[in-house]
Amino acid sequence: MNAKRGFHARDYVAALREHYPDLFSAENVSKSDSDFHIGFIKLFLDNIDALGVDSPRRFQNLRERSFAMNHNVWADLTPRVRDFEKYPAISYKGLLLLKPAVDLMLYSNLIWELQPKTILEFGPLQGGSSLWFADQLELSGQPSEIHSFEYFTKGIHPDASHPRLTFHFADLRDPSTLDRELLARLPHPWLVVDDAHENLEQLIPLISSFMEPGDYYVLEDIFSQGAQLEHIEKAARLCDALGFKIDSKYADAFGYNTTTSPNGWWRKS
Repeated sequence: MNAKRGFHARDYVAALREHYPDLFSAENVSKSDSDFHIGFIKLFLDNIDALGVDSPRRFQNLRERSFAMNHNVWADLTPRVRDFEKYPAISYKGLLLLKPAVDLMLYSNLIWELQPKTILEFGPLQGGSSLWFADQLELSGQPSEIHSFEYFTKGIHPDASHPRLTFHFADLRDPSTLDRELLARLPHPWLVVDDAHENLEQLIPLISSFMEPGDYYVLEDIFSQGAQLEHIEKAARLCDALGFKIDSKYADAFGYNTTTSPNGWWRKS
């Protein structure tokens, strides 16, 4: 895995204190926070040693975590999906992209931190999410590629085209339709995005067998507060057997499990 990228909030605070010492001194920082509508510099200064430092509990076992949520993201997404006049606002370059803004920010930050050389996507629909991921990789400036697997390949729009992006036919009910030679040669780190949620008991172990420590498997739309115990237990057994930990930094960034992938941000250990 490439060297982890840091969180630069300390640099912002340091720059303000260095270049505007009168405004951001210990005596004046509260007033400057208010006058300039910043609002968090004193909070950052008071907690500077903790700023941007990962929790020692960042990577957690699935069995340790509740399936409760601080906020149900599906409750926000569902009305938009049913309001057809709003579809142009929940697309990407005109193509369907049914991921909420919360998850797009999480993915953007994970791509920046992980610097994946390969993204594998299952279930791209029209290709809007695939194109979004490809553009994110392009912005990273790193040599990388995305391989997106879909059963209804004729539904992928011609505009979902990018030099880093390749679409493949796959019937995930039959894992033999996945090209193992392709999987074996793809460079790491990997980010696997599973929005197909099909035949997971066979698919996840197969993909995991090609993954390396530090790779991510994001399981979308599976778990919720009402997740059935049998499904949770199956997932916990998979995590235990395959060496996955839940990355709470992403699962809980906007509040506990406030994502359409609650307890679904899995990191290979």
